[in-house]
Amino acid sequence: MLKKLTMVMAAASLVVACNKNRVEVIENVKIQIHNHDDKAKKLKDGDIITFTAKIYNSADSLLQESTVANPARAMVQPAGASGFKGSFEDGLRLLSQGDSATIYVPVDSLSKGAQQLPPFIKKGTDLKYSVKILKVQTRADFDKEMAANAQKEKQAAEARKTQLPKLIEDYIAKSGKTFKTTASGLYYSITTEGTGASPKKGDVCKCMYVGKFLDGKVFDQSKQPIDMPIGQMIPGFNEALTLMKKGGKATFVIPPAIGYGEQGQGPIPGNSALVFEVEVIDFTASK
Repeated sequence: MLKKLTMVMAAASLVVACNKNRVEVIENVKIQIHNHDDKAKKLKDGDIITFTAKIYNSADSLLQESTVANPARAMVQPAGASGFKGSFEDGLRLLSQGDSATIYVPVDSLSKGAQQLPPFIKKGTDLKYSVKILKVQTRADFDKEMAANAQKEKQAAEARKTQLPKLIEDYIAKSGKTFKTTASGLYYSITTEGTGASPKKGDVCKCMYVGKFLDGKVFDQSKQPIDMPIGQMIPGFNEALTLMKKGGKATFVIPPAIGYGEQGQGPIPGNSALVFEVEVIDFTASK
């Protein structure tokens, strides 16, 4: 009898697990809820949500990602406020703090009025937003936290500015490479010369790159060759590409004055020196 009861309980648990992960339509939203806590803090219009997200196309290729270190944020909006029913924003309304889910958003609804879709997004398919709600705050609490964080970052940026010359000096000494410096303050070390002429402002370089901080931590990198128009990036990177040639490889140290400055941007704190390892696969001259 005990064995039969155990089997029944196990079967019941399996049914619950299957139901929890099934794709369903709730309030016009196509959604697959992975974890949900009915007792957790609910979302109200005007609340600020902090969450991680991975966005996939119909072929399960990752298009964009927001991590715990650099999360996404959104304000809870009334249902349908984004312009159509079943939007990603409508999906967020169904969740609570700590919940995780996959929200399916029709490409056709997103692309209304668009002239042309990129080749990796197909009409008639869904974009999949895999999300986890990290924090739910009132707007007042969010603003208070942001002000406190801004003050802390300002103090950290000032300290970093003072330490920067020594940090760059130590990085170069440990790198084992020989660096030269341009008039703007850009440090560069050409490891592979490349061939032909160097690109100039207006040209488009096809590059592979890795972006790091001076301590070696990677903050960005290309997974495939990326087009980089000279003149449309931070000044230090624009200048760096003009020092290279087709097939060339180099390492650059970009001080904040020709990088992201005192304020920083995204995962890059204010007054940060950036290290870029760059390969120019090819470039196209401007017309």
